[in-house]
Amino acid sequence: MAAEEHLTPESCISYRLRRVARAAAKTFDDALRPAGLRNTQFTLLATLQHLGEASVGDLSDRLGVDQTTLTRNLDVLARHGYVDSAAAADGRFRMLRMTAQGDAVLKRALPLWRKTQHQLLQSLEDGRWAEMLQGLEQIEGACERAP
Repeated sequence: MAAEEHLTPESCISYRLRRVARAAAKTFDDALRPAGLRNTQFTLLATLQHLGEASVGDLSDRLGVDQTTLTRNLDVLARHGYVDSAAAADGRFRMLRMTAQGDAVLKRALPLWRKTQHQLLQSLEDGRWAEMLQGLEQIEGACERAP
């Protein structure tokens, strides 16, 4: 394929990744709706459960999300009683952790997420997801190195 074929708006890396991200987000939002979570909320809770506790900065780095957007999403989870925070030992920042309510809603959501994840993976050719992940990591690295 000629290099010029990759210089069309339809082949724009950013456009294509955003389009796929929107489709995936909608699919997982629909799947997680019975648990009362959106995909972004599920990801935050699952990450926080994995970490045990974390600062906003730690979560921001881990998820690749700016702190303002992350704080907005965390505020929604806090209003629902799914996360709370306490001052860190040195008092410089607050540490976030999942509550018992957050753990319960994540347990309700996890089977819904697993089913959707499995269905999407089944729709791909064998080994394709591993290749795609590798390609996404390459794009992310190239973006980080870009001027």
